[in-house]
Amino acid sequence: MKGTYRILIGITGGIAAYKVPHLIRLLKKKGAEVKVVITKGARGLVGEETLRTVSGNPVYSDDLSLYDMDHIRLSEWADLFLICPSTANTIAKIAHGIADNLLSTLALSIPETKLMLSPAMNTVMWENQATRNNIQTLKDRGISVLPVGSGELACGVCGEGRMIEPEQIAEVAISFLGKSDILKGKKVLISSGPTEEPLDPVRVITNRSSGKMGAALARQAMLMGADVTFVSGRACHSLPSGVKVIDVVTAEQMQTALCEHFKTADICVMAAAVSDYRPVNYFSDKIQRNENGNITIELTPNPDILAGLGKVKGNRFLVGFSLESSAGVQRAIAKMEKKGCDMIIYNRAETSLGLSTNRVTILGKDGFCEELPVLSKDETARIILQRIAERLIGAHA
Repeated sequence: MKGTYRILIGITGGIAAYKVPHLIRLLKKKGAEVKVVITKGARGLVGEETLRTVSGNPVYSDDLSLYDMDHIRLSEWADLFLICPSTANTIAKIAHGIADNLLSTLALSIPETKLMLSPAMNTVMWENQATRNNIQTLKDRGISVLPVGSGELACGVCGEGRMIEPEQIAEVAISFLGKSDILKGKKVLISSGPTEEPLDPVRVITNRSSGKMGAALARQAMLMGADVTFVSGRACHSLPSGVKVIDVVTAEQMQTALCEHFKTADICVMAAAVSDYRPVNYFSDKIQRNENGNITIELTPNPDILAGLGKVKGNRFLVGFSLESSAGVQRAIAKMEKKGCDMIIYNRAETSLGLSTNRVTILGKDGFCEELPVLSKDETARIILQRIAERLIGAHA
C-alpha cells in the first residue's frame, strides 16, 4: 500500500533501536510508507525480519549482495530521512561529511532539509562539548535535530540523553512532512513562558507556565514558512535554529521586547503567562523569617501588554490566550473584545498547565468558534496557525 508520505528510517547502534518497530507502526497508521536502512551495530539490537514485517518493505544494509542501485535511489525516493536512534558517532559522521557505510552515505546524498535526527546516548556523551558542537553544526546547516528525553538510561544512571518516545517522533515527523508555506513571507511574533517578578535576591512571584505551547507555536510557524521571533520567559524549549529567540525575565522586559518587534510583525500571538502584579518594593537582602507571624507584601499591577498592543495593532493580526478555570468562553470573548484581539484562545487550566497536551477553543472576532479535542500542543499550534492564515487570506481576498 502506497502511503501519503515516504519516510526512510535509519537505525544506528543505540539501545533505543528496539523501539523503532513501534515507531514504524505509528507512522504507517498516519499514512506513511516506510523503508528501513540499518547499520551493522544496530543488527544485534533489533531483528531485520521484524523490521521487514512491520514496514512491508526490504531492509537495506551494508551487505554487498544487496548493494545495488536501489540503495542509491533511496535518497531520491524519501520525503524524509529519519535517523533514530542517532548515536553520537553517527551525529559526528554527518556533521563532518564522513560516508563510511550505507546510512552515512545516504545522509550525505539527501538534501539536508529532508534530514531529521533523534539523538540517543548517555548523559556524559550528550553533554560533551564535541557532541554539542556537532549538533549545532547540523542545526546551522538546516538539519532537524529532535530534543532528547531525560530519565533512566541504559547505563543505569538518570539524566538527559535518552531518545524521546516513538509517539513524539511520529508526531513531529508527520507535522514536518505536512508543512505548508501558508505563512511564507509573514513575520510572526510569539510570546511564551512565565514572567518572574523578584521580591528579594532569592524569591520571585511567578506561575506554572511551562512555555510548551509557545514553543509549539514557534516550531509550527517555522514549518509554515514564517519568519519567527520568540520572546520567552524562563522555560526549557526546543526550537529550530531559524527562530530568533529573545530571553526576558520580568513583565516589563517582555513588554519592551514585544513593543520593539511588534512594529514589524504581521502576526502576534501572545501565549506568555505574564504576571499581573509585581512587588512595590524589592528587598536587596533576603527577607528573614518573621518569628512574630505573618508578613505583608504590597503588590502593584504590571502593564497590560496585550491591551497595549491592541491599541496600536493597525493591520496586524493579534491573538491572545485566556486561561480560565470556569465560565471560560464568556470571559475569553469579553477579553478579546476589550483588548482589541482578532482571535483569542480559550485555554482550560486543568488540561494545559505543564502538560504536553492541550484542549482549547479558538474564538474569532468574526464570531468563529471551534472547540478542539485534547491534542498534543504541536497539533494544537498547527490548527491555530492554520485558522490565523485562513483569516488573513480571507481578509485579502
